[in-house]
Amino acid sequence: MTKVVAVKVTPQGVLVPRPLIRAWGDIQEVEIEQHPHAIIIKPKANRASQLHAQIVSEMKAAGLIEDLPWEQPPVVSSEERARLAKKLSHGKPLSEIIIEDREDCA
Repeated sequence: MTKVVAVKVTPQGVLVPRPLIRAWGDIQEVEIEQHPHAIIIKPKANRASQLHAQIVSEMKAAGLIEDLPWEQPPVVSSEERARLAKKLSHGKPLSEIIIEDREDCA
C-alpha cells in the first residue's frame, strides 16, 4: 500500500505520523530507500523472519505442522568419514551400474 503524505522536515529529521505505519504492527526500526522521485520507508528486513516465525507458530497451533522428536545424527569426524568412504568404495561406481542395468533392460 502506497500513501502520499505531506511531511514536515525538522532539525530532528522527517517526522512521519505513527498512524500511517500502524498496519506494520509493533516495529522498532525502518529502512529508507531513496529513489529519483520518492523516498520509501519500510519495515526493516528482519521483519520477514518475524513474520515467518509467526506463521509457523500459527500453523503449529492449528495442527498443520509439528516438531517431530527426531534425534540429530551423530557428528562424524573427517577421519571416520574417510575410513567409511574407503571401506564402502569397493566395486563399480553407481553410474556404471545404472548404465549396465539400462543396457540389460533394452
